[in-house]
Amino acid sequence: MKSSPDGTIRPGLPWFAAAVFLAALLGTTAFLRPEAAWSAPMLAGSVAGGIVALLAIGLAVLLGRRAPATDESTAAILGRIEEHSMLSDQAKRLVYRDRELELLRMLVEQDIASGDFDAAMRMVDELGTQFGRREEAEGLRTRIDASRREEVERRIGDGTRHIARLLAAGDWDAAAGVQHRLERLFPDAPSIASLPEQILAARLRHAAEVETRMREAHATGRIDEAMTLLRDLDRHLVGRESTRVLDVAQPIVAAHRERCGVRFRDAINAREWKTAVELGERLVEEYPNTRMAEEATGLLAGLRNRAGLAPDRA
Repeated sequence: MKSSPDGTIRPGLPWFAAAVFLAALLGTTAFLRPEAAWSAPMLAGSVAGGIVALLAIGLAVLLGRRAPATDESTAAILGRIEEHSMLSDQAKRLVYRDRELELLRMLVEQDIASGDFDAAMRMVDELGTQFGRREEAEGLRTRIDASRREEVERRIGDGTRHIARLLAAGDWDAAAGVQHRLERLFPDAPSIASLPEQILAARLRHAAEVETRMREAHATGRIDEAMTLLRDLDRHLVGRESTRVLDVAQPIVAAHRERCGVRFRDAINAREWKTAVELGERLVEEYPNTRMAEEATGLLAGLRNRAGLAPDRA
């Protein structure tokens, strides 16, 4: 074996040549003395040894030729790796430009589908400036604007339908809350500009209906119903709006207070102590600053005792 200049170990040829020479010498001797007993075995052995030596020489030559080729291939691969690692970021971006472009398009589509239109628009701007796809970017901007308008219209539609349900239930505060939220989200949407007027009109319309029913109940002597409607009406009137029902509100309150007092006294006279306690407590709660409530307060302790209720019941 011999060492090559680059440090690798390669098989040498001298001993192979000696083996071939020895086989030829033995074969010639056996050929010249055919009558000897040892000539036939020697001739066969020399032929076999020569063949083996020739095969070994061929294998050594083949390995010697292939080793440099393998070294050259490895060196080429390492050179390409080193060359790739030395590429600048800009060069790498040029190499992978098509892949990056497809990724950018995919992300734009995902943002449009998820409704994140601002993020999609930022990527479209990069598509036009960094990749020079201005016409494609303009088409995507048109799509994003259309999708944004559809999303805004859908959300405004959902909001207005929610407001309509709240108005039907008479929940004016909740309806106004939804209106304010829509105004914050879509301040430039013309379709929500009339919502405050719609809520106000619905509230006043409902108040007018309640007021009509309240006046009819008072006129026909249905004082309890009139009082219930008056309490309901009080939730729908704001500020000076309540002044327009003072003419009927005060008589209703006075009549209801008087009726509560009569029922309280009738329960006492009938010795219905539990009923008297309930009516007296309601009288104190609803009309706390009246003389009637003061009188009821003085009687409640004894009434609770007679009814078998706790003295501190409130």
